[in-house]
Amino acid sequence: MMKILYLAGRWDPNEQTEFSGSDFGAYQMLKKHVDVELALVGPIEDQPNLVEKAVFRIYRECFKKPIVKYYPSSLKRIGDAVNRAIEDFHPDVIFTKYSAPVVKATINRPFVYMCDSTVNWTKKQWPYFSKLGFAIMEKWESKAIQECDQLITFSQASADNIVNHYKKDPAKVNVFPIPTHIPSDVLTGENSIQKEIELPLKLLLVGKRYHLRGIDVAIEATKILNENNCPTNLAIIGITGENQDFVEFKGVYNKEDPEQMKVYFEFFQWADLLIHPSRFHAAGIVISEAAGFGLPTITNAAGGLSTSVQHGKTGLVLPESSPAHVYAEAILELIENKQQYKNFRLAAKERFDTELNWEVAGQRLYEILKKVHQI
Repeated sequence: MMKILYLAGRWDPNEQTEFSGSDFGAYQMLKKHVDVELALVGPIEDQPNLVEKAVFRIYRECFKKPIVKYYPSSLKRIGDAVNRAIEDFHPDVIFTKYSAPVVKATINRPFVYMCDSTVNWTKKQWPYFSKLGFAIMEKWESKAIQECDQLITFSQASADNIVNHYKKDPAKVNVFPIPTHIPSDVLTGENSIQKEIELPLKLLLVGKRYHLRGIDVAIEATKILNENNCPTNLAIIGITGENQDFVEFKGVYNKEDPEQMKVYFEFFQWADLLIHPSRFHAAGIVISEAAGFGLPTITNAAGGLSTSVQHGKTGLVLPESSPAHVYAEAILELIENKQQYKNFRLAAKERFDTELNWEVAGQRLYEILKKVHQI
């Protein structure tokens, strides 16, 4: 029996939401192993004291950016909870997808850390926090990276950053293309995988942040396609907005609700292409969801997206920061090459079946935890 102490971040890994992502998949797969005893610490609760509330509010008002992601008191509480769990549960291995739970904890057991990105990488691509905040959070993250016995990340670009910037031993860094969990009853059969690309073209974009996810780029690409005698409709999920000609905002779907989850995944069956012109994305879980339905993706080489999509095999990876007309031109070429499109669909589904689902990735995670336990 292997005793695993699972440290949650802000989201509960028992619930499949748009935020829990890989946490849900990892936790559920580990629970399935009969030789695993699993204990959960967290999720982190934000209950700031009056001083923290005042400092964070004043800082944001002055600098127009949040200082850090977590309140110091929250880190202290979760750190104390981790220390108590280590003492009471006596785990063989500790696992987390977040650095926050270990910042104030004493990690004296074998430790596996999973991350989709790093602070050092993110601050250059998406400067959401202040410089001071990034410096503080990089210190937090460095503790997790340096103390872990094995590290899992979701792109080669992220792995390179971890090795080069944080000086982590490459032998301790593992790259998984980001997996997802899709209930088997909503996955489509082989007939839908074989579908051809036809007009009017149906594009799907899933994203919560308008600028970061390049929603403006997708809308402009849709406009260009229609202007070039290629009837195209774009559906946007994850955000509300004002509908335009050929563009419809579908809003947010709660995957905890079975009916909403079913409708959400129906869009992947409806679409001909997932368009993902993100300006930065460490790893796109929506790309893995699309692959489950044999839906190819057109994206760019920002962040770790060239790992999420295999260029020329499961979709198209354009140069980083490609403008809308480049997306439109690539799509027009793909429409003319129907065999390539069919190949993309088959390869995307094959990759989902062999790499991008948590049944497979969960086994890989289990083997890494087992390896660390046996050292």
